[in-house]
Amino acid sequence: MVWWLKESAKMLYRNPRAPRPQPEQAGRGENRELFRLLVIVGLLVVISVVTIDRLTAWLAPKLPFALEVSLADSLSFNALVEAEASRVPRDVERRRAVNADLQRRSQKILRVLQAPPDLTITPHYLESDTANAVTTIGGHILLFGGLLDKLRYEEELDAILAHEIGHVLHRHVVQHLSRGVTTAVVIGLLGIRSASLNQWLLGDLRQLEQLAYSRDAEREADETAILASQRLYGGTAGVVSVFDLFNRLQRTSALAWTQSHPLPAERAQHARELDRVNQQPRPLTPLTPPLKLSAQNYRSER
Repeated sequence: MVWWLKESAKMLYRNPRAPRPQPEQAGRGENRELFRLLVIVGLLVVISVVTIDRLTAWLAPKLPFALEVSLADSLSFNALVEAEASRVPRDVERRRAVNADLQRRSQKILRVLQAPPDLTITPHYLESDTANAVTTIGGHILLFGGLLDKLRYEEELDAILAHEIGHVLHRHVVQHLSRGVTTAVVIGLLGIRSASLNQWLLGDLRQLEQLAYSRDAEREADETAILASQRLYGGTAGVVSVFDLFNRLQRTSALAWTQSHPLPAERAQHARELDRVNQQPRPLTPLTPPLKLSAQNYRSER
C-alpha cells in the first residue's frame, strides 16, 4: 500500500515534458537575434563615425600652424606650384616680380592685422586665364592671372589678399580638410612620412584649388579684408570696388572666384555701409608694373 502511494505521488508531481520546438520556429528565433545584433552593431558604427567626425572637426583647427606648414612641405607644395606655372611659360621674370610684390603685400597685411608671428603666408602668381584666388594648406595662396588682369587698383588687390589671408587666420583650410589633416598628423607623429599618402589624404594641387568654404567662413574672411582695408587705407573702398567688379562679372560670365566664393548681396552691402562712415574717402591708387604692364592690360569688362 505504501509503495502504491509513493508511485502515485511520483506520477502526480512529475513535470511534463517541454514540447520540442519546430525547426521553422527555431530558425525564426535565430533570425530575430541576428537582426537585433546587426541593428546594435550598425548603431555603434554610426555613433563612432559621427563622434570621430566631430572630434576631427574640433581638433583640426587647434593643431599648431607649424604642423599645417609641415604637411604642405610634405606635399612639396612649392614644387607643385612651379610645375603648374611651367606649363604656361610666358614671362618668368615678371612672374617672379609679381610673386615678390605679393609677398611684400602679404607681410604688410599680416602686420596691420597683428597676426601671430608663426603664421606665414606664401603667395603664388599663376599665369592663367582663370579669374580666381584660392587659399590652400600651409598658408599658400594662389592668385591667377585672369583675376589680376581684371583688377585696376592697389586697394582691390590688397582686399583680395586680405580676404584669402583671413581664411588662413581663421584656420578654414584645416576645418575643411579636417579628416585628412588630422589623419595625416597622427600618421606623421607615428613616424610614417609619405608624400603620396598625404596627397591621397589631402588631395593634389588641382583638388586644393577647388576648395570652397561655408558662408560663415566667407563672412569671417570678409571681415578680415574690411579690417585690413580700414587699417591700411582708412576705409573700405577697395573691398566695395572688388565686390562691385565681381557683381558685374557674375552677370556677364561664369567667374571662377564667384563660384568658389559665394557672393550674397549682403556682403557687398555690408562693406558699402562701412565705407559710408568714412567722411573723406581717399581716391583709389592704380596698380603699376609689374602688376600692370601697360594700359592694355585693363580688361574691357571694367
